[in-house]
Order: sequence, then structure tokens, then C-alpha cells
Amino acid sequence: MKKLFLLFSLLFYLFGCSIEQYFKKETPNEELTAIEKLGEIGLDTVSAIKIKPDYADAYNNRGYVYYKLGKYQIAIDDYSRAIRINPDYADAYNNRGNSYNYLGKYQIAIDDYNRAIKINPDDVGAYNNRGLSYSELGKYQLAIDDYNRAIKINPDFADIYHHRGLSYSQLGKYQLALEDYNSAIRINPDFADIYYNRGNSYNYLGKYQLAIDDYSRAIRINPDNLEAYYNRGNSYIYLGKHQLALDDYSSAIRINPNFADAYYNRGITKKNLKLEFCSDLKRACNLGKCEAYNKKCK
Repeated sequence: MKKLFLLFSLLFYLFGCSIEQYFKKETPNEELTAIEKLGEIGLDTVSAIKIKPDYADAYNNRGYVYYKLGKYQIAIDDYSRAIRINPDYADAYNNRGNSYNYLGKYQIAIDDYNRAIKINPDDVGAYNNRGLSYSELGKYQLAIDDYNRAIKINPDFADIYHHRGLSYSQLGKYQLALEDYNSAIRINPDFADIYYNRGNSYNYLGKYQLAIDDYSRAIRINPDNLEAYYNRGNSYIYLGKHQLALDDYSSAIRINPNFADAYYNRGITKKNLKLEFCSDLKRACNLGKCEAYNKKCK
């Protein structure tokens, strides 16, 4: 699992300044606050557009509201209106690129980030976001180059170190990935996804106890992180701690009752513990993972 975070630019009328926001999964109370804030922004943009139909910032902000509501094409339309009014609006290009990114149109997103960077060569968000699109296209070195530029401009964004670490990991450069995750954690020690991904790098390096420690930290921050339970279970298997692995696979299944790999691994673990296992392998097979069930239970 990798968690990536796009940077947005948004202008608030009350303060008259451009801000960049990181988007992450909110807790229920934070999510409610975000929805309320979206409502305020939406009302402001509607009023602003009625008063001044050629107000580029209002279209940019309304596009942000549509984006947060998952209406990416409508968001693109608003960003495009902002750009028609102001062809040098770097933030609107960046934000439109983010919507294209979520639609899986990565090359079009890159084209927009290129325009944003051409207008503002110090746009940290555009470099970060272009790096994410390159990563989605499997162009990890180009992604790393962009993260390097972003870090040179502003070395204090945890997410960018996290993203660069993910790209290093994809290239098999796990030690470099670990260094980036460490940097991200120093900036933001409460970022569950970084612990999770650092755990993955330790796993690849065969440092299973360190991996378990990181998965445990990720779980403490986010108790619903099913991938952390699943991968911690795998690390316990490597250390021969089958009962602890069994418990973790069960936790992952409680969070997602349709997690085929967790049923599969729990079934194999039960077999090793001389417990009834075919029911789990059958469940895995019903979810599309049939190899072990066909070999061991038929």
C-alpha cells in the first residue's frame, strides 16, 4: 500500500492569500469540519462568480470544492475557466493537473504541472505532484528528480520525503528509502503511512523485527490499517511466530471480510499449527485465490 498526497493551491477570500494544503484521511470530527468548510467555500465562490463572472480565483476555488466532492471532470471545467481568464494562473494548472491525476490521465496531468512550473519555477506543489504522476507511469527516476527539486526549494515537507522513499523502494533502493522515511518521521512523527512503508523496506531487507516494530507503530496511530496487520503477520511468519501471525491475519479479516490474501495466509498458518484450515482456504478460493485450496483440500 502506498499513500500519496497531492498539493493544492487555493485562495481564500477572507484572507486574500494563496495557501497549499495537504490532503489526508480525516477522523470523523475532522471530516465533518472539512465538509462544513467546503460548504463555506462553495457558498463564497457562487456569490463571487455571480458578482464578478470573470473572477479567476473563484473558479479555481469552486474547482477545489468539486474535487473534494469527487467530481473531477466538473473541477477540471472550473480550473479551465480560471485559466481562460488568466492564462498565467499557475495554481489553476497545478490543481487541474491533480484532477487529471485522479482520473488516471497522468500524462495530461504532467502537461499541466509543466505549465505551472514554467510560470512559477519554485512551485513546490507542482514538482511534488508531477513526481506522483511520473511514479504512476512507472518513471521512478523522473519522479525522484522532481522530489529532489521540491526538497531543495522546501526541505520541511514530510510527504515529499515519503514520496521519494516510495520511488526508491520501487527501484529496489531500500536503504535510500529508509533514509527518506526517517527524514519524514523526524518532521512528522505521527504519520502512520510512513511507518507502514518503512516497515515494508525493513521487510525487504530481512529486518523482520524492525518491520514489526514499524507496523505496530502504524497500527497504534491508525488501528484500522489492515495492510499493517497483514504485513506484520507476514513478518511474524518469517520469525516463526505463527500464533501472532494468525492473530494479525484475523485482525485484517475483521477490518475487511473480503481480503482473500489474509484468508489464504491464515489458512496456511493454521495448517502449520495443525488446526482446521480448509475453511479459510475455501473462503480465499471463493474470493479468487484457489491454488492452495485445490491442492490441499480437494
